[in-house]
Amino acid sequence: MTKQSWTCAEGVTRRSVVVGLLALPAAGPAAAEDYPGSRPIRVVVPFAAGGGTDAITRIVAEYVAKGWGAAVVIENKPGGGTMIGAQAVGTAPADGYSVLAVSNSFLVSPLLAERAPYDSGRDFTAVALMASSPHVLVVNPAVPARTLSELTAWAKAHAATAGFASFGRGASNHLGFEVLKRRLGLEIVHVPYNGSAPAMKDLIGGHVPMMLGDLQNVREQITAGTLRAIAVANETRLASLPDVPTVAEAGIAGFTSKSWFGLVMRAGTPGPIVTKWNAAVLAALADAEVRARLEPHGVTLGDMSAPEFGAFLARETDNAANTIRLAGLK
Repeated sequence: MTKQSWTCAEGVTRRSVVVGLLALPAAGPAAAEDYPGSRPIRVVVPFAAGGGTDAITRIVAEYVAKGWGAAVVIENKPGGGTMIGAQAVGTAPADGYSVLAVSNSFLVSPLLAERAPYDSGRDFTAVALMASSPHVLVVNPAVPARTLSELTAWAKAHAATAGFASFGRGASNHLGFEVLKRRLGLEIVHVPYNGSAPAMKDLIGGHVPMMLGDLQNVREQITAGTLRAIAVANETRLASLPDVPTVAEAGIAGFTSKSWFGLVMRAGTPGPIVTKWNAAVLAALADAEVRARLEPHGVTLGDMSAPEFGAFLARETDNAANTIRLAGLK
């Protein structure tokens, strides 16, 4: 586990991400006025340091910390498809001093688990969407493919040894690739990692041949030639990769895949604290310096209220459950 802190102070909350998504967080008299005081706020990142969720959370948390003048501590708790980190916040007091950085796997992992340690809808409350990022289908340069059709042919010919990496079981790029390989008629092995950083390391090192990677993680590697882009899983081509076709252009109509990054708290966190956190995150995303630091990550910045983010999470949960069913993952 790694920790990093900044000076900061003000608002955290808790609430139910799916079942209680649309319900208002619990009220707390004078909670926002007194929060956070001199107590440190813990932000748990359920991935290894160095990945997309970690980097984006640190940038936003630093802004919030400076604005509030209190201590904000980042704790990396990878493992269990993000359920270890989620459980740490889900069992903490609902007082706004424990915040969970989340991405797609926060919703998906409990759907895949036989006995999930938490219910994302019952045990958490939505706070804010920080950003989203389209996936790019990339391969190690040793793979002799430059188009989706060539990659498909190569993967079918090497089905016994070919595999695809993901940030972890249930991660956005895991489900995205499950859908893609079904559309392509592939039977290749899933190789899960505890976050994007270790997955990228093994992909670049040639230990795994392909992955749907977040744009912010793969763009520099594509430019440097240590990874090759096959297609972007976005509705349109990306300005930063104008020569790379979309998956739809390459022949798989309607396919998109992306990661999103947000914050939640334990259900029952006072509503004013949740609102205060949401306002602080949106202020961070509107700040010119923060935007300049996030720009290299190639992300689309969030602009949702806490209830809007809750509704978004509910839709994402429904979509993930449908994908799991169609892919036969459970």
